[in-house]
Amino acid sequence: MQVLGHRGSRTPGPENTVEAVDAALRAGADGIEVDVRRSADGDLVCVHDARIPGRLTGRAVVRRSTRELSDLGVPALTDILDAWDGRGRIILEVKNQPGQPDFDAPREQTARILIDLLRARGFGRAANTALAASSAVTVSSFDWFAIEAVRDAEIAVSTAFLAMPRMSVTGGIAYVRSAGHQELHAHVSSVLGSAMMPERARAAGVGLVTWTVASVADAEQLRDAGVDAVICDDPAEVVRKLGP
Repeated sequence: MQVLGHRGSRTPGPENTVEAVDAALRAGADGIEVDVRRSADGDLVCVHDARIPGRLTGRAVVRRSTRELSDLGVPALTDILDAWDGRGRIILEVKNQPGQPDFDAPREQTARILIDLLRARGFGRAANTALAASSAVTVSSFDWFAIEAVRDAEIAVSTAFLAMPRMSVTGGIAYVRSAGHQELHAHVSSVLGSAMMPERARAAGVGLVTWTVASVADAEQLRDAGVDAVICDDPAEVVRKLGP
């Protein structure tokens, strides 16, 4: 089972930063997951919330310049990719949800900027689905339009559907398989206590990743159930307790 750092590593953090990414990977995590939004300049940045909490709140990330966001501690995605540098996996979660100021489905501006960036980074045309599935880069989203745009671009990255809590895992597996994605990222509450879910995913040829795992005990239970990967708030602790 792969151990992946949530937002790099939320513990000790700060999340979605170069420091968090480097800490998780140096601690032995198999990879990391970060959140991707766009700035007013059309650059991609790594931040979870649509608005920066705390001081100077009110203006959305998408209405702030890249320089202003950097001054507030929000890194560019290019900086995160440089810090990752091919060490294990990286999951890029495209944030595009109804009601948020940067929501733009089905135009998918953020996803299309990401496609161009990945191409520029050498993730060119994928000859087949198997090549995409073997990539160290996965693009995930709650928004199926976003991951379908990435899938249709035929670049050498895999795609994953990020299922909302309480969504049927069986339904998520069916969608991922029919749409030609590689993974389902299911909420931990939908998988714990349901030993059949990893088996059903395997039978469908779908990778099953669980988020967000907040305890070593949950990670151990998920490993024993046969999930493929866990996205953890404290990947260093999970690696330390469960071993490689």
